[in-house]
Amino acid sequence: MDPKPLRIILFVTFVDLVGFGLIIPLQAVYAERLGATGLTFGLLIGTYAAMQIVFNPILGRWSDRVGRRPVLLISIFGSVLSHTLLGVADLAHSLPLLFVARILDGITGANIATAQAYIADVTHDEDRARGMGLLGAAFGVGFIVGPAIGAGLAAVGHVVSGPDYGTSWPAFGAACIAFIAFLLVWRRLPEPERAKSLAPDETRWHVFSALRAALNHQRLRPLLLLAFGTNFALVLLEVTFVFLCLAQLGIGERGTGLVFVYFGVLMVFVQGGLVGRLARRVGELRLLSIAPFITAIGFLTFAEMARTEQTNVAWMLLLVGAIPFSLGHGLTGPNLNSLISRQADHGRQGTTLGLSQSASSLARTIAPPIGGLLWDAGPSWPYVSGAVLLVCLGLFAISVARRAITPSRPLP
Repeated sequence: MDPKPLRIILFVTFVDLVGFGLIIPLQAVYAERLGATGLTFGLLIGTYAAMQIVFNPILGRWSDRVGRRPVLLISIFGSVLSHTLLGVADLAHSLPLLFVARILDGITGANIATAQAYIADVTHDEDRARGMGLLGAAFGVGFIVGPAIGAGLAAVGHVVSGPDYGTSWPAFGAACIAFIAFLLVWRRLPEPERAKSLAPDETRWHVFSALRAALNHQRLRPLLLLAFGTNFALVLLEVTFVFLCLAQLGIGERGTGLVFVYFGVLMVFVQGGLVGRLARRVGELRLLSIAPFITAIGFLTFAEMARTEQTNVAWMLLLVGAIPFSLGHGLTGPNLNSLISRQADHGRQGTTLGLSQSASSLARTIAPPIGGLLWDAGPSWPYVSGAVLLVCLGLFAISVARRAITPSRPLP
């Protein structure tokens, strides 16, 4: 594993995720200021994910043909433009422009898949899970730092520009941070060596034909199903967890932010330190079989948190439940991405990982309204449902592990 390009791509990912994490908590603020209903906000989130379903594999395929750097440059510059449009939309009080900004970010948002493909290019098979774990740790740190910077910029913006214009400061700050990532890729990141690029006669391609080919791929299909299922369960928690904290812990926005910092620290510890060591000792397939059951324990703990009427008990359940949740989820993503990347030949990492991100984006498109309906049925329902789904995924992962997935025929 070549440490120099790995360090650069991890730092670029961190900088990019700082900007991304900076605006994510404020999307609802922007939408509310512009008069969006809850349904409209759900459509805003779903539109971004839907764009990623279609365009992540396309840009991933392009990264296999023309290189990782050009696609990263286009993707990050798209983030610069979309974050700028977010700020302009807030200043102009334009809900349609807000949708345009999120659509643009979804179209050009191949950062994750291309960064994963870059990691696959510069790591050996035995170090792949560790590399993906470090990438996950960079995500986690970015999500810890980003919201904190966003809160600071919003506070400064309110003082300098007033409440009507101060909320645009985090969006413009995110655009500046994304531009720094763009400069780092342009000036510092080398193009990785790859086994081969796509041949000129392989240019005819469509996302749906590639997805069909992936689902017909005997060893890739179950991994994509696991990617879809685990992200579906995660989104059930993501869309309701803030409501749970507000209802059960008696805290406001700042307190909820600290809760997410706690989760982020745990995720960084798991993905930055434990994943690589455990993958070498236990094996990626075994970890992938165990992790959903561990995550399910966290979900069930949060279900109990939703049922309790005592604030101190709710706090205890939160602090305890976050540990198995972070451990299980932190072990799932890097090992699953490592296994997925090894099902395609070395020249098609971007294509395959782009399809994986599309499976995840599909889950993020479908799951939010379902999570909301489950919450309306009862605050514990999203977490009980997520736990049941995770147990089923764990049993499915055991059956996948028994087939002893190894590198197989490449995608057509």
